Amino acid sequence: MKTHYDLIVIGAGPAGTPAAMNAAKFGKKVLLIDKRESPGGECLFEGCIPSKVLENAANCYANVVESNIFHVEVDKHAQIHWEGVLQDKERIVKQRSVGVLKQIEKMNSLDFKQGNASFVDANSIKIDNDIFSFDKALIATGAKSFMPPIEGNGVEKVWTNKDIFFHKEIPKELLFIGAGAISCELVQMFNKLGTKCHILERSGRILKHIHEDAALLIQNKMIQNGINLELNVNLQKIEYENNNFFIHFTQQNETKVLKYKHVVMATGRIANLDGLELEKAAVQYDKKGVIVNEKLQSSQAHIYAAGDCINAPKFAHTASYEAGIVIHNMFAPSPRLVDYDKNSWVLFSDPQIGVVGIDENEAHKRGIDIDVESYAFIQDARSQIDKKAEGFLKFIINKKTKVIIGIEIVNEDASSLTGEASLIVANTMTTMDVMQAIHPHPTLTESFGVLAQQIFFKNMIKRG
Repeated sequence: MKTHYDLIVIGAGPAGTPAAMNAAKFGKKVLLIDKRESPGGECLFEGCIPSKVLENAANCYANVVESNIFHVEVDKHAQIHWEGVLQDKERIVKQRSVGVLKQIEKMNSLDFKQGNASFVDANSIKIDNDIFSFDKALIATGAKSFMPPIEGNGVEKVWTNKDIFFHKEIPKELLFIGAGAISCELVQMFNKLGTKCHILERSGRILKHIHEDAALLIQNKMIQNGINLELNVNLQKIEYENNNFFIHFTQQNETKVLKYKHVVMATGRIANLDGLELEKAAVQYDKKGVIVNEKLQSSQAHIYAAGDCINAPKFAHTASYEAGIVIHNMFAPSPRLVDYDKNSWVLFSDPQIGVVGIDENEAHKRGIDIDVESYAFIQDARSQIDKKAEGFLKFIINKKTKVIIGIEIVNEDASSLTGEASLIVANTMTTMDVMQAIHPHPTLTESFGVLAQQIFFKNMIKRG
């Protein structure tokens, strides 16, 4: 006999877990399924949270090592106890996972089950030998590391971001293949810890999906800090012999071979749809993930998808936003459509990059007539005090409406500044609106007000 649910959610990450919990709060009978023993998804177990714990430790270590710039002398040679950092990571991950599981256990209409789910048809799924039917379903299985088709017996032995967080010692050397967001965060972190780092990237610069001025600032800092960066690389094969990787590639028609103990594959991510048997439910998908409309419905109107398994911005907070859209559209009377024009994200590089709304490239693609105004942090009092004067704040302004449709921040604390930027874009504010705020001095947030004033007086001069 089948067990029936109002909603079945496959995947207990940043999309699936809040969706299941919110549906249960609506009084719906919900089944939440994940291959792990507890909810959290890759963001919690092998992604955002572990990387930030390790990165925080690396930054603290670097601050101690560089304390002489503030005329502080450290009597004893700085050391980092990596085993303690890893213990912190495990404690925080467990604390957060157990906390969510306890919340779920208190919800009488929400069941959590570990297992690998697959569709039987458009109204039922299978976990092992058990069949469960549903009125509605949400696919929220996330994404996985993309492994490009490369020859060699070493390909299956390389690390991904998942493996690197469980290595018990700080590697003496690391070769990263790919210079996207994950790679750039990790390479700078390990560089601060004294690891010899090397990057191979097939494009002409790092972070090819980020606007060039921000990406090149990070790229130049990497080079200054001794990270070996090779661009325009065509990877041929990866061999493994005598506990070493041999990476074969061509660059400017020259064949090269590198020998490294550890190799990290960071060539992007793809939707994790393995084993779901979507064909049996007639759910359409392609290489970018489950195909959905603006309501996040799949080709089967009662089956939705959200998070990294669809073709949309791949961030944990965006997945949680999509979860809210899904549950609203499933159970509320009037539909809501996704709006990624107010999305925000942070790259935890050094310096950090924060972006909100529509960037310059996207605005040009859409044919939006824009003004781009920027403020250099080198003139900022707080930045001068902190001796971190690199980077900028940038407003992308719709010329017609005067609304700030996008904000880009490159700064050591862009992650904090992005909060105010998100409110500015979400509330369709103009520079005149931003000028109404009185920012405290000396803080980095002053930059928003100073840039707004800068634009105001520039426009006044033009009119005069």
